[in-house]
Amino acid sequence: MRYHFLIAFTGLLSLLLALLSLSASTSIQPLTHYQTIAAKLLSAEPEQTISDPPRYELVSETHAIEIDWDNKWEKLLGLSLDYAFENGKRAGMILITDGVDDTTQLLQLKALIRHYNLPVTLWVIDKETERLQQYAE
Repeated sequence: MRYHFLIAFTGLLSLLLALLSLSASTSIQPLTHYQTIAAKLLSAEPEQTISDPPRYELVSETHAIEIDWDNKWEKLLGLSLDYAFENGKRAGMILITDGVDDTTQLLQLKALIRHYNLPVTLWVIDKETERLQQYAE
């Protein structure tokens, strides 16, 4: 009798963990989801090809904006500066993060912008709340 309870409990626990894992993995939206949100909030056009090869993820009147996950912040910085150089608009970047609090990636990025006085506008979008917050101009 004890073993039946233990087997049933283990099976139920495994099912619960599998469901939690599935819900956690589906809570992150694709990059295009956040791109659409940012485009509306910044009055920007998504997915613009302005010349060959630059493809800007968002373009506003003043900014060529790259958007990416916080673990790719180095690439994000480089591409945003390159896009600004290519078209004469201000460099913009949107960092998608788990929260708008000072994460390690956000701290590193803000420190580089400040130290080198980079002409970059930095926004952060929170994956959970989908709020966009400006951090540097």
